[in-house]
Amino acid sequence: MDSLPSYRQATTTPDWLGLVAPYVRFADYRSLCLVSRRSWLIFAPRLWADLFAAARLSGLDPGDDLTWWFDFVFHRLGRVAPSTRALVRVLDARCFAKVAYHFVSYHDHQSLVQTFKRALELLPNVYSILLDGQADLDPGFLIGSLPSSPEHCPRMLSIADCPFHLPNALFASPCLQRLVYLDASRVPGSVLSLLQPTLLPDLRMLKVRGREIDDSTLHALVRAFLTRLWSLDLSDNNITDAAVQKLRDCCISPAQLRSGAHFGVEGNVVPLSQGTPEHGRFFAVEESQWSGTFSHPERHFVDAPVYMANAGPLEFRALRSSGTSPVRRDSTESSARVLSKDDTDLEVDAFRTSRGITHLRLSNTKVSSFGLQKLLRISSGHLEDLACDSMHLLPASSPGAKLWWPESANLHGILGAAHLFRPVFSCNLGVLRIHHSLVTHVPTLEVDGLSTMARIYLAETSILRRVDAAYPQAFVPDMNPRLASLTLTCIPRRSSGPLATRLIDFIKSLSIQERAIQDAAVGASSSWRGPGLLQGLRHLALEFEPDPMEDGFYAPEELGAGDLMNGGEKRFSFFDDGRTERRQPAAAASRHRARKASHSSAVANDASTSGSGRDRESVTHDGEWNGQPFSFPVWTGPAPGSNEVLDEYRRLVVDDGIRDGAGPATPSQIAAGAPDKSYVCHAAWCAAVMPRELKAPARADLAAMGDVLGELRAYRLAGRAKYSELQKRAGDGGLHVPLGEPHFFWTGALKVSTKERPDASPSRWR
Repeated sequence: MDSLPSYRQATTTPDWLGLVAPYVRFADYRSLCLVSRRSWLIFAPRLWADLFAAARLSGLDPGDDLTWWFDFVFHRLGRVAPSTRALVRVLDARCFAKVAYHFVSYHDHQSLVQTFKRALELLPNVYSILLDGQADLDPGFLIGSLPSSPEHCPRMLSIADCPFHLPNALFASPCLQRLVYLDASRVPGSVLSLLQPTLLPDLRMLKVRGREIDDSTLHALVRAFLTRLWSLDLSDNNITDAAVQKLRDCCISPAQLRSGAHFGVEGNVVPLSQGTPEHGRFFAVEESQWSGTFSHPERHFVDAPVYMANAGPLEFRALRSSGTSPVRRDSTESSARVLSKDDTDLEVDAFRTSRGITHLRLSNTKVSSFGLQKLLRISSGHLEDLACDSMHLLPASSPGAKLWWPESANLHGILGAAHLFRPVFSCNLGVLRIHHSLVTHVPTLEVDGLSTMARIYLAETSILRRVDAAYPQAFVPDMNPRLASLTLTCIPRRSSGPLATRLIDFIKSLSIQERAIQDAAVGASSSWRGPGLLQGLRHLALEFEPDPMEDGFYAPEELGAGDLMNGGEKRFSFFDDGRTERRQPAAAASRHRARKASHSSAVANDASTSGSGRDRESVTHDGEWNGQPFSFPVWTGPAPGSNEVLDEYRRLVVDDGIRDGAGPATPSQIAAGAPDKSYVCHAAWCAAVMPRELKAPARADLAAMGDVLGELRAYRLAGRAKYSELQKRAGDGGLHVPLGEPHFFWTGALKVSTKERPDASPSRWR
């Protein structure tokens, strides 16, 4: 909810000079400060707020950073008026002295550490200190260098990539007890110094990427902070699916944001009386006439105000977002901007308010797609900003599900979870960063002995066909019009067609969405009592992997001389690792028999299921939830011959005994053929998307793969040209060109980034 203005703000006429100040060039600030006292009060804070940024904007060459800094601190800063020095709020050294420090030599008493200590003594109101990647600054110098009075203590400290072990007393220092933002990512040593509950009482945003945090360490960390944090970055750590429940129990508000008040538009989540530790509590989705097709005429309306009798103070209410307010931004730049304001500013107060975690980053961890889905189910709709770049498709707790996959094969991505990103489950979700398979249904394939090009080809041909059969529903924009920003990661640069087509279709659907919102706005404007409208998805970022064409069509170990003669056709199956089949057929068969015997023994000892006859359409799952035993029938699939994926699911459940992850069938699985309100074995269903045999593609197939980035660029340019042409024609006749059809040019912000080789730089285009 946006903060209301104070009485003084609401009744005072704004100063025109303050209104135009954001549009004035930085180069003019110094001159404007000399015009009058009134002008100084407006432009001097803008000039001095960020000291290093001001120096750079004033023309300081990066090679002269240290020469200027030593001279400024030791000879000039002390002569600056105290009222002017008090205007410095940010000390951002992330890009400072990264070019020429090793060329400069100074006496020990004039070391870089001493300059920063001296600067902090002379700058009493530095609220944000950013020292990321400074190899010559030991953060321990902050102890004793900062004022300990509450009104002057820093609120933000970022020391990511610091090469020094942090002193144990650093976070116990009185001068850091007012921190609201702390980034201690990729710093050597443990996080034990953060685990005292009495430390850092005001901390709300914590980033600890790359700190080798495992499940037990995370448990201690979240127990120390409980619901004080609203932003937590755990990327590049060793946490697993087991951490999800700990996050929910300790850090996420228990208040329930889901209700049936929006049933007509969104459907309703019905909690069931059973559950499992791996899946969490069972939920079923009850659809209305419109919700299952995401076509309700009011799907783009913001929530109407909620009036409750005896609800108590506003700060203690648990309400879902109306959809009108942007998601709080916890980036370094946004946090530095907000936390550098005065204590009386309402934005600072909003950053210090927390009802539990709403911003969570789990990229490059051991959390699987099953763990992420569990998080979305049990978080009660509180997550607003979620990031999980890439994840294993199947959890580590279900190793048997991959027993029949080709040797060394693995899949990354998230499939069959589109319904969990709908408002019915994730009502507050506004920013999402996730693997592209949520939209494209193309997982990332890993397998030994195949080149990157070959793996991409197989993922969008042999595997994609099975994914579409198992999970017919992929994510589309109108599944959640409240989502404002989406980043799709790990996108291959090359495609044989399906991947590029699906990305283009998704962008086209964004154009259709904004046309629907435009039409709804026209209808709502006919009445002064018309509802507010959601903006829809306005920011789309596509992050591509390096171009595999530079690696060639085949991996070095993939082909021998015989393979080159027969065009490279070769089969990979569960009998071998793709390189030893012809040489050691007996060993491969022996290994397969051993795996099957081992797994059959495990199935025989499974005491939680019964009734696994081949002629039955269900088996009974027995379990316990909250101390109460329960049982329910698990659907094993239709009679053989319906389709290859459901046949494989039945083989895995009935013949191979893969019965992990039993739970209610999702809307996508019901669309694929599962009976309504039935239960399925989710691990077996997901494992069925992998064929038991992978045939290496022919060289001609790989040579025909196109550049996805080029196809997207061509589509955007063609749409823009058509839109511009229609605007030109309409301008001549005084008409307005509607969005969407026939040009389908999406007017939102599209950003594309590519990962290049280490010696290349990223490229971006709009």
